[in-house]
Amino acid sequence: MKIAVSSDLHLDLNHADVAEIITQQAHYLTSHGIDHYFFVGDAFNDFEQTSAYFAELQSQLPTTKVHYLAGNHDMLKGVTYEQLENLDDDLYFHNRFIDIPQTNWRIIGNNGWYDYSFSTYKSNVKEVAQ
Repeated sequence: MKIAVSSDLHLDLNHADVAEIITQQAHYLTSHGIDHYFFVGDAFNDFEQTSAYFAELQSQLPTTKVHYLAGNHDMLKGVTYEQLENLDDDLYFHNRFIDIPQTNWRIIGNNGWYDYSFSTYKSNVKEVAQ
C-alpha cells in the first residue's frame, strides 16, 4: 500500500496551467503506484475550483483514490461554513475517515482550521477577520 500526501499548491496564486498540472500529477501518482493520494489544503483561493480540480484529477487516475481537505485559502470563496462541514463529495474527507486496506491505519479527515482562541488577537475580532 502506497500513499502520497501534499498541500499548498496555490495554483491560482502561482499562475499555473491547471490542465497541465493535473496531467503531470496524474502521471506521477500512476507511475509511482500510489493507492491513496491525500491533499491537505490550499489548492486555490476558491473552493469551487479546488473541488473541480480534484474531481478532474480523480477522473484521470485508474487506480489511485483521491482525498482532499480544504485549507484556509480554499475556504475564502465559493463555499459556506455549512457546506464545508457537510459537503456531499466522495473525495472530500473532512469529518470522515478512511481505513487503509491491509493495514491498521485509519486516516481521519479534519480541515483543522484554527479559530484563534489562544491568540493575542482574541480581544480584537476585526483584526482577526482581516
